[in-house]
Formats: sequence, C-alpha cells, structure tokens
Amino acid sequence: MDDDLDIGPIGFREFFVEFVKVSYYAKKVLFSLFLIILIFGIMLGYTEGIGVWEGIYLGFISAFTVGFGDVTPHTALGKILCAFVLPIFGMILTGIVVSIAIKSLERVIRENIENSKK
Repeated sequence: MDDDLDIGPIGFREFFVEFVKVSYYAKKVLFSLFLIILIFGIMLGYTEGIGVWEGIYLGFISAFTVGFGDVTPHTALGKILCAFVLPIFGMILTGIVVSIAIKSLERVIRENIENSKK
C-alpha cells in the first residue's frame, strides 16, 4: 500500500453492511453447519436424558469449545459427540465467520482506497 493514501478509519456500520453482503454467499454453508449442530444437540438431549433444550445448549457449548461444565455428557455417545464431533463443526463454522469478516474488511479497505484515489 502507498503511504500517501489516507483512507481514514473504517466504521462498524460500513464493515457490518459488507459483512452481511459477503455472508450472503456462504449462507447455505453457515445454515447447514448451524443445523448440524442443532440436530446433534437434539440428539444429545435424547441420548443423555436431559431434555431437548439442555441438549441443544450442550451441543452449542461443545461445538464452540466453551465447556462451562454445568451440563456434561454421561454416555459414551454423548462424550464422543461433545469431545470430537461437535468441536470440529464449531471450528469450521467459526473459521468461516472469521474469513467472512476478513474478506469484508478487505473489501471495505479496497473500496476506500479506490475512493481516495478519485
């Protein structure tokens, strides 16, 4: 980049609008990953005998590797899902969201540079 270009700060609104635009291209993948985590969460609820909402909660805190410890799996299937399967889907989902954010910043910066050259 040229040191002479002063594009100014990037506002959150400008970034967020671009983030939504870029997210649109990955909406099927994002929705699919979210749905997979949801389905595994429902399955956890029934497998662990903790109820559907607690299972969904356990599924999402496992997928995003938060692991509060207030709800824990007790069956072998539940432990495998929470320790190995769900974190993979959560990491993929998180990685895609991070890449969308980076691509959005890149597009906003490129647009600002082009506007500053005019």
